[in-house]
Amino acid sequence: MEDAVFVGSCAGIFYSLNKATGEVRWSYDIRQDGKQISFHGNPLVVDDMILVGTDHNCVPDGIGHVYAFDIKTGKVRWKYKTTSVPTDIVRIGQNVYFGSFQDTWYALRLQTGELVWKFSTGASNENCYFVRSPVADQTSLYLTGLDGFVYSLDAMSGRIVWKRKLRAPPSTALALKDKMLFVGANDNRIYRLNAETGSIVAELSVDALPLGRITLTANGLMALLDNSSERFGYVVSLTNDLKSIWQQKFSPEWASERPNVLGESVIVGNCRGEVAALSPLNGTSQWKLSLKGCVRSIGNSENKLFIGVQEGTIYGYEFPPPK
Repeated sequence: MEDAVFVGSCAGIFYSLNKATGEVRWSYDIRQDGKQISFHGNPLVVDDMILVGTDHNCVPDGIGHVYAFDIKTGKVRWKYKTTSVPTDIVRIGQNVYFGSFQDTWYALRLQTGELVWKFSTGASNENCYFVRSPVADQTSLYLTGLDGFVYSLDAMSGRIVWKRKLRAPPSTALALKDKMLFVGANDNRIYRLNAETGSIVAELSVDALPLGRITLTANGLMALLDNSSERFGYVVSLTNDLKSIWQQKFSPEWASERPNVLGESVIVGNCRGEVAALSPLNGTSQWKLSLKGCVRSIGNSENKLFIGVQEGTIYGYEFPPPK
């Protein structure tokens, strides 16, 4: 629905909101289906359905589902129960794919929720590390495992096509562009891999730890870097061949998941409630907002900007917002 905004609350409720007013159109309380309260991945809109995953972090008796809601009414078309679904739901053809905190990966039928296959890396997760969202093309699912490998799986069967271990464990989700995979790692490097073979094509040493998600742009990519010990962060802009265009340092470190490109602005936020817009050409400051709360999510639709804070408030602005 072009006039709706969808958001999951860590109180266990999934909402459809009117984009213009913030009015609740429908909601669904996932707690009625078991011990689950969280939404960590981005939902997937397919025709008249919206799919989203749920979890309860790594609570031993917690569960998770993939829900397929009717996008207009909120009626549950189908739901698939598993241990947890903290990742995005991604689609290839008539199947959808996701991962769990246990590093098990699933393929379901889009229309029915029927299990097609599942794959496990075999890695344990005693420390409850976050499982990062996969990416896909027409034939393959690409993911980072808790065992430190980057995997390419055949989308139809779940068979391993290739796996590649980097010099350090991945620290960001994968990004896919023109048959190339981009990923940040714990050795303060960003890597570019050939998506067909898994071979490392290029790498770049950066000034701090890459975190969150890499944002693809028309001419390259952007990433957030985090120096948690000194409490500052960077936004970096790179070409596709991993040459640096610009870098901006900020304090404190960023809390939003990725650099968000909206029109002629790059938008990021931190846990002091600061939202900043930067020029995508050189990183110079354009404007700032001061909100109440820790900025976790930023989204947009046409000329509207939506910002969610950890404390539970959603802000909607005409874009660009007043300075």
